[in-house]
Amino acid sequence: MTKKKNLCPVCKKTKNEDVFLMEKHDMIVCPKCQLSIIIEGKSPLGRYIDNWKKSSEELFPILRPPLYQDFLGNPKLYFLYEDCYYSLLIERYNASIVLMGVLLEAIMKERIALKLGKDFRGAYGSCLQIIKENRLMDAKDIRFLTKIKDNVRNPYQHADDKQILRGIFVPVWPFQFKEISFKRLEKAIKSAKSGQLKPKMLPAADIPALRPVVKQALDRERAISLFNQVYDFLLDCKIKYFKQEEYEEHHKKFKTGLEKVEHYEM
Repeated sequence: MTKKKNLCPVCKKTKNEDVFLMEKHDMIVCPKCQLSIIIEGKSPLGRYIDNWKKSSEELFPILRPPLYQDFLGNPKLYFLYEDCYYSLLIERYNASIVLMGVLLEAIMKERIALKLGKDFRGAYGSCLQIIKENRLMDAKDIRFLTKIKDNVRNPYQHADDKQILRGIFVPVWPFQFKEISFKRLEKAIKSAKSGQLKPKMLPAADIPALRPVVKQALDRERAISLFNQVYDFLLDCKIKYFKQEEYEEHHKKFKTGLEKVEHYEM
């Protein structure tokens, strides 16, 4: 028995064209107008994998080369780096940006523990204050951490879309339809694309319906740039602040925590 092929209702209605819908993973898709309909009950995993592969192949060449644990050394920082990197490769831009803030906070906590022997549990701002007060990092690095806190970490951590989109204007065509139909919609889109109707430049932060779409495009650009900056910062910290001799000095001064544990004799 052959499967019945369905015609795209949009192409038929707007252009009177017979275009057959194609099944792809958990969706049926029009190859011409890209209309897509979810097939209930089918797994979306194949579609996810296709999207992840396409995204990763596009982003991989423009990101810093991957790091390996034997090079970075510190497993805690390495695993957090991987969280940032892999999230970015599969286009989870917001998640990657939030995780970069977590990674920077972890770098500061590792430095505090190494030099002061404190298992500090405060938030990003508190960590930064201790770093400043004890001069645990160079002034340039403190400025970088402060800039990220104010401009990126805080608004993304608290999902403050208005702050994230502040100062960004986008073109908007505010159509008003007395009656919505495919023909009216197609006419409006053609008028916008041809330039017959000019857009109005509006602040994205002030229009809730626009924020998610505008933010997603901004997040991509910001996540790529920020990742490369955080990557460079991480490598600088490895060289300047996490030397092997400093860990040896730390263990002599603050111990390892295993001293009171009964050891096996080999």
